[in-house]
Amino acid sequence: MASVFDDERVQALLELALREDLGAGDRTSEATVPASARACGRLLAKELLVVCGLDALAAVFGRIGAGVDVELLVADGHLAGPGEVVARATGPARVLLAGERLALNVLQHLSGIATVTRRCVERVAGTQLVIRDTRKTVPGMRVLAKYAVRVGGGENHRMALDDAILVKDNHLALGGGDLAGAVRAARAAWPSLPLEVEVRTMAELDAAVAAGPDLILLDNMRPDEMAEAVRRVAGRVPLEASGGIGPDELPAVAATGVAYVAMGALTHSAPAVDLSFKLEPLA
Repeated sequence: MASVFDDERVQALLELALREDLGAGDRTSEATVPASARACGRLLAKELLVVCGLDALAAVFGRIGAGVDVELLVADGHLAGPGEVVARATGPARVLLAGERLALNVLQHLSGIATVTRRCVERVAGTQLVIRDTRKTVPGMRVLAKYAVRVGGGENHRMALDDAILVKDNHLALGGGDLAGAVRAARAAWPSLPLEVEVRTMAELDAAVAAGPDLILLDNMRPDEMAEAVRRVAGRVPLEASGGIGPDELPAVAATGVAYVAMGALTHSAPAVDLSFKLEPLA
């Protein structure tokens, strides 16, 4: 199975990140560590976390130099406990030193997203609510961030502006304000794409249902308003909640009966988890 790190967008990101971090060379290692030195690095979880992005090790070290052997002891999606070694990398010490920070940056960020997503999914286990992400990602990191959401058990909303239609208030403000007309125009232009409409009031909800989109997004509604929207729509169009929803609000959102919740916090606010890469010399 192909790795997400084989994606050309991720390859370009790693190339840029290495130029940013390595510059003309790791001057400290060049001055203090013999070129012939070899080492073994252990990737260690220092808290309870969902592991994500392990292929970053081979992807990063392989771009710096040859001869690094990576051993993955678990798979992405594994729930690691404090003190658990999840991977090892053995090879030229200078290569390992030059790549450790970038590899850790990627792994800590992706594992953080996967960990937060897993917690959110667990909060609504046994309900109909599906946890989804948004486009609120660090620029350049979207492919990896959305992969981390999937690893955590969530689902992806659209990847980019070209794979789904979402008619929002700004589109209506700039396009004449005719919601039904906007839906018709979008259907005519891109009939194969899923079409979602954002609403903020019950009047907009009624107009959206009449327009016949594939999905309706309830923007910044309270749980009682979401429940009223579910009653009014009566299953004619799936509903998605979004706007200011955190993990603590998820059980209340699930109780309203909406089908999906889109959470920007999964990708824009997930804290980096605590992973370390400990190096030891080899004879």
